[in-house]
Amino acid sequence: MGFLSELDVSQSREQLLKGCDVMERSLHALLAGNGRVADEVHAIRKLGKSLRGGFALFRLGKSSAKEIQTIGRLLSEPRDAVSRYNTWNKLAWDQEPEAQAAIGQLLEQQTHSAARRPPAETISWCITRVSQARKLLNDLSVEELPDRLAVGLRKLSKQLNKRCRALDTREEESFHDARKALKAYLGALAYLPEESTPQDPEMADLASLLGDENDLATLAEWLENHGFTEQFTPSLWKQLKSSRAELRKQALADAGKLLSPLE
Repeated sequence: MGFLSELDVSQSREQLLKGCDVMERSLHALLAGNGRVADEVHAIRKLGKSLRGGFALFRLGKSSAKEIQTIGRLLSEPRDAVSRYNTWNKLAWDQEPEAQAAIGQLLEQQTHSAARRPPAETISWCITRVSQARKLLNDLSVEELPDRLAVGLRKLSKQLNKRCRALDTREEESFHDARKALKAYLGALAYLPEESTPQDPEMADLASLLGDENDLATLAEWLENHGFTEQFTPSLWKQLKSSRAELRKQALADAGKLLSPLE
């Protein structure tokens, strides 16, 4: 990371505080009901991931970031239902017509069922979480900000490097962990001056690959839980495993290119 002036550090905090304001307004809008629930929730959760990276940057990963994470988890069902359905359609499995219809129709039905807006009390609770996250950031003294920011970014970079290396194990959890570490690192960079923290465009590509792999993993878990196991839909699971293996192979190659710059 290049040198950051006091103004840079101050602006980073202001940008993060503004992000909290946007999150709060988005929650109010979700309650107001002006758009599609799934789209609104997607925007809130996407912003939440960025905010969590920003809070980790200021070493508030175990406090403010957790407050924001809770909101994402609480609102996960509408977006997860749409994501599963979209992943299913992209998979384009065209065998075993009876199972194909059963799965597709059930996934589509769940997207409709998940389109209900959260109760006002739930939205209020989420807004309280944002307020608490904002307060913890505001409570930091100006004097401690530069050190917190420098140490925070270094830790995020180290964590990302470690988890990219762990992809070599090809264990299920390693891909999930690498995706989270990359999201946190990219989220943190969004609150820093671009000239001080140049972003490798390949990071975004890797994040996309790991996201696609995670979508397939989530779909596989849903299929298992709903009885569409490998025993009953063997060709589907063959295609799932093949698609995931291809994504993992590319992710491993792309992660290897990032290791040196991150060290």
